[in-house]
Amino acid sequence: MTKADRLKRMLNPARVAWFGGGGVAPAIEYMKANGFTGEAIAVNPKRAEIADLRCVPSADDLPWAPDIAILVIPKEAVIESVRALAERGCGGVVCITSGFSESADGAARQAELVAAAGEMPVIGPNCPGIANFLDGNAFMMDHFGNHAPQKGVAVISNGGAYLSDLGCADRSQPIAYMIGLGNQAMVSVADMLDAVLDDSRVTAVNVYFEGISDAVKLSQAAAKAARKGTPVVAIKGGRSEAGTRAAQSHTASLSGDAAVASALFRRFGWIEVTTPSEAIETVKMLSYTPIPKGLKTGFITSSGSYAVLGGDIAEKAGLQMVPPSLETAPAIDAALPAYVGPANPLDISDAHGWPQGDQLPIYQAFAQDDYDLFAQVMCYPPEGGWDMSTWDATTGALAEAKGNRPAAFVNTLAEALPRAVRERMIASGMAPLQGIEDGLRAVAHAARYGAMREALDPGAMLLSAAGHCPAVPPGGTLSEAEAKSWLAESGLDVPRRWVADGPGNLPEIPCICAVKAIVPGLLHKTEAGAVALNIAPEDLSAAISTMAERLAEQNLEAEGFLIEEMIQDPVGELLVGIRHVPDIGLTLTLAIGGIAVELMQDTATLILPVQRPEIEAALKGLKLAPLILGYRGRPAADLAATLAAIEAVCAFASENIEIAELEVNPLLLTQTRAVIADAVLTLKG
Repeated sequence: MTKADRLKRMLNPARVAWFGGGGVAPAIEYMKANGFTGEAIAVNPKRAEIADLRCVPSADDLPWAPDIAILVIPKEAVIESVRALAERGCGGVVCITSGFSESADGAARQAELVAAAGEMPVIGPNCPGIANFLDGNAFMMDHFGNHAPQKGVAVISNGGAYLSDLGCADRSQPIAYMIGLGNQAMVSVADMLDAVLDDSRVTAVNVYFEGISDAVKLSQAAAKAARKGTPVVAIKGGRSEAGTRAAQSHTASLSGDAAVASALFRRFGWIEVTTPSEAIETVKMLSYTPIPKGLKTGFITSSGSYAVLGGDIAEKAGLQMVPPSLETAPAIDAALPAYVGPANPLDISDAHGWPQGDQLPIYQAFAQDDYDLFAQVMCYPPEGGWDMSTWDATTGALAEAKGNRPAAFVNTLAEALPRAVRERMIASGMAPLQGIEDGLRAVAHAARYGAMREALDPGAMLLSAAGHCPAVPPGGTLSEAEAKSWLAESGLDVPRRWVADGPGNLPEIPCICAVKAIVPGLLHKTEAGAVALNIAPEDLSAAISTMAERLAEQNLEAEGFLIEEMIQDPVGELLVGIRHVPDIGLTLTLAIGGIAVELMQDTATLILPVQRPEIEAALKGLKLAPLILGYRGRPAADLAATLAAIEAVCAFASENIEIAELEVNPLLLTQTRAVIADAVLTLKG
């Protein structure tokens, strides 16, 4: 039986064993409340029953091999219990118990746990449990909401708080699965994603990452999601320094680089969100309406303020609000009051004072244009407040007029949309979204996903196993002269260069030059006075002498001096960085070069291998890209030469596996060339 088969057996078990004391009673009651109909038993050497379940003293005394065993016992007892369950043929274990690799002294204990389990999968340790609400199976150590959908989203998370937020929110979110993985000692996000994607009732998957592991298998699961057309919504914790520290102490998973995680999600065609609330609204949009085919949005509201504010938010999120066509505008105008006119966003003004029959012609006229989807932005009154019938009338009018196209109702306030209203909207084929910003971002996420879904290439998502290796300590950093010699031998464009020991016996140099001191370990040469530019050949000796004296004042000594031809008439600079990221492989970072990198934090990151169109899109997506593309009549860099140089740097790093990092800063751009003016190259240890 494969791991995937075992995990599916755990998610839909016929026999369950609970290991623990009286503290597991609420979890057992939660299991019963969610409709589990199979056989269940408890394991406790001191009790006869827990929550009306018969107890047996140990795993050896179980009357049958459980499909799933849930362990809530002292960490000292976990190893032997796992070993006994593996020998009995248990399908798999959910280890709630903590005190493993997330703690200072737990790494060896976790290794023993894995060894004891053998081929039997263990979810956790240090996890909140798992639930399959579609089939009434909930095995969790807390209350994560009451769910009984016919279809819905699978939520996968390292920890329990995120699951609790999504499970217990009162927002009509359709939760199909809820899976907490903890330390991922044996079962990773990739494993669970692969398993739940085989369930046709899963409308979307939402994953909360604290650490990203098993990236090669994750890429395989991403390709599977793309083939099935199942959207994945990802959220990454640990983006700040404080968040990274918290993630490491929480789950013993290294958070990794946020930019790399975002690049990975983009490669997979996943939707990235930043908050649980945004995730909830996005999965609702993906689950309750057809996936939009594009971004062209018909925006309708009953308020000028919502038209302005909502229009700003929608446009920033990427939705396209094209005005009504010349053919439909007269029909819209005829149905509206005299003091408002046809537009998009469309303000229907005092619709709340009209009966449904008077509003329907407005929506029918507006819907004649070929919008990909509709977004209706209003705010329902609280229950017990104003009469809701006029709100019901206007939302019902859109539901009737939209036809088969996707539509969302976006309530401007998250907490003010009554449950009965949400259920009516869902029944009419509309997504009831809550909160104007989260809601409109959710609409935009679904529309962007729909626009790109057909173009997703599952094969291009796959990562090479060559990148799937642990972190290694960095080796030596080559001098700039050594790095450039290697780059030049590989065919990359570097300036003409010479190396001198000192100011005497200089070679014959025919051009204006730059001089750089070769000082081991000195990366920021400019601040140390180790760079001099635009030096005429006759002034080289004096420039080198002055540089050596300046270095000596700082207790630095140069091993030599790199003399390079100055590149004439540059029009811009780029930073091109290559880095080996453990378990993922090589990443490419692009930025406008020089001090702008640090000041603007304007970078783009891609996962290798990468094609030229992706590089070009990333480059043009930089905020400062106009500086090299001919902004306001300035000379433009040779884009083809620039892209060819970036591709050559990527190929160089890919072909030389001993490289840990390569930073070209700047890649000096002219109207005809892209030249490596500086390079730092670090080897793996």
